Amino acid sequence: MNETPNRPVGHNTKWDYALIGIIAPLLLSIVIPFMRSGNGTSGAHFFADQYENWEMVLADSVYLFVFTGILFSLGIYVYRRLQRESVLISLLIGFLLTGAAYFLFLQNEILGLEGMFSGSGIIYGIVFLFYGWMLLYRALSLSKWDLDTRGIAIVGILMAMSIALGRVGITTPIVRITFSFLPTALIGILFGPWVAGVAAALGDLLGFIIGGGVGGFFPGFTLSAFLGGVSYGVFLHKKKVTKKRVLMAVAFNTLFVNLTLNTLWLYILTQNPIAVLLPPRLLQNAVMSVVRFLSIWFIASNKQLRGVYMKYSTAKS
Repeated sequence: MNETPNRPVGHNTKWDYALIGIIAPLLLSIVIPFMRSGNGTSGAHFFADQYENWEMVLADSVYLFVFTGILFSLGIYVYRRLQRESVLISLLIGFLLTGAAYFLFLQNEILGLEGMFSGSGIIYGIVFLFYGWMLLYRALSLSKWDLDTRGIAIVGILMAMSIALGRVGITTPIVRITFSFLPTALIGILFGPWVAGVAAALGDLLGFIIGGGVGGFFPGFTLSAFLGGVSYGVFLHKKKVTKKRVLMAVAFNTLFVNLTLNTLWLYILTQNPIAVLLPPRLLQNAVMSVVRFLSIWFIASNKQLRGVYMKYSTAKS
């Protein structure tokens, strides 16, 4: 008797990924706040000032109810499909979209953005944290803490290399080029996103301690380091390393971690306008993105190097 695989009938995987990664975050972080702002409502904390305008209060309640309902439904939907490895990419897209909306809300006064971005901070923050948590959860579920003593020693050596490389570099009149990202990328290739993320975060903390605490500690940069390490593992661990995958890892680090998050951290610390901070950072990251891509592609594609370091990897290839 022939048995057929137990598969959902008429299941459209591309629709799943589009819903999780594009449609849902756009609905949650843009469409619903736009509807609320178009109705003149700014959130539940203004209810006391609007209690006589029951139509406005009712409309705002409906929008918030729809928001939480979609978020809850999306959570169940994603949870049921977390066994699919490719969902990670969709979660990453959703994370970037909702992060962009949240960033625009934070910068609405500086950028002069009005309308849907004003008064929707709670929505943007919740959605952004939701996608961040689901992305982190999925990254953790894909990784295993199966490091032996040798693996822990290798991670420690690479962390030390990253700290050391961060203190030396090629300084030009335009940019400063360092290769501190290479050990972190190699940890991601060898041991996965969770190990690489933790190693990068610990490396950031140790670099601060070893450096004598010059400039003060700011946890935002530790978060950026963690996300950067995670991205290398997400795109390059247990996968055939191609130029496209390396480019995606570099693009995530350049566009989201460096130009978005780190620029935001610098704004918080210095209070300098984004228009002042961003232009030199654009040039710096444009050069460094090329350096990152060529360097990571070299160590990942070179057969001699790969034959040496893959002996210690937790990837089952």
